[in-house]
Amino acid sequence: MAYRTRAADAAKSLLGMASNRLMTPNPAQLHSVSSALDKSLDWTVDDAHGDQLRERPFEPSFYETAPKSLSFQVRPSGRGVGRDDQREISTQAMRQLVGEQFGRDARHWLDGRTEAMRGDWAQAKGYGAMYALGFDENGLNEAAASYEWGPHIADTLPEPLMALARIAVEQLPGLRPLYTTIRCGRASGGQQMSFAIDADTRLDDLAPLMRALGLGERHGGLRMLVSFVLGARFVLPAGTSVLTVLNSRNGPELRLDVNIDALPDVPEQLLPLLRLPMTERPQNLAALDRWMTAMTPDGFHGPGAVTVLSVRVRRDMPARLALYLRPVQFESEASRAALAPAEAPTPVAAA
Repeated sequence: MAYRTRAADAAKSLLGMASNRLMTPNPAQLHSVSSALDKSLDWTVDDAHGDQLRERPFEPSFYETAPKSLSFQVRPSGRGVGRDDQREISTQAMRQLVGEQFGRDARHWLDGRTEAMRGDWAQAKGYGAMYALGFDENGLNEAAASYEWGPHIADTLPEPLMALARIAVEQLPGLRPLYTTIRCGRASGGQQMSFAIDADTRLDDLAPLMRALGLGERHGGLRMLVSFVLGARFVLPAGTSVLTVLNSRNGPELRLDVNIDALPDVPEQLLPLLRLPMTERPQNLAALDRWMTAMTPDGFHGPGAVTVLSVRVRRDMPARLALYLRPVQFESEASRAALAPAEAPTPVAAA
């Protein structure tokens, strides 16, 4: 990749390449997506500092539950982009896409759910946001916006979701409201609640909460999957994980996200460990390999670094994996060099 590439252009290039390989429409060819990326990532990759990249401004994601999708998350960032701008960009992108792709009724529903986040209180207080989009062979299949927790956010939660949030706080010490996510798909929409886990937490500590949610029989699978992929880790250090609850059509769903960047001792062979449990699901494993290949630019050995390991469970669904990726285009110069073939010529910066 040429030096001094604008982050928005790097993201568009990756989406174009990946969509061709995954056989989905190219998200960057939608004006609303292209415009949102231009506003969100208007900075130069090679001039970015480490903290900015660790904020994970652009992350493609793979889900076992949607193995053929091209999904990505964007946190607007850069010089002059504050939390109010994050919220405005994220809301505008989601409203425009939902209206264009899903119709007026869907946009009306969305406006009702995001009214509080667009109010004067949010602009005065300065609470940030990010957005996520998912595409399949037929185009956009879901858009979501996540809003940082702030005053009056609790008033926006539907009562069934508020009930799940109360159970979570009662059953698991160390939870702190982090953000709420509003999701809108082709046929339905929903809202979920995410908590930062601010205390050291054993995977066994999740058992009472999962029993209270009616997910007790899924605890063993979640515990085994997370601990195996993380190299026999059974305790999540404070500040490394996020717990999300939501109501699906099939009852409560729980998701555990582990921030790989924040863990002190990540296994060197994380990807092989991640692939191994999926050998029992060969179609999903093949989809993961296809996704990894789709995300790897020509001339590189790999697509980048896994930033988040995510595990989801429902009553009707055993533990299933998801992962988020820091693309090689958004890695530091040293990391990119490590993923490039040894015989590749050294890029020369433009004079």
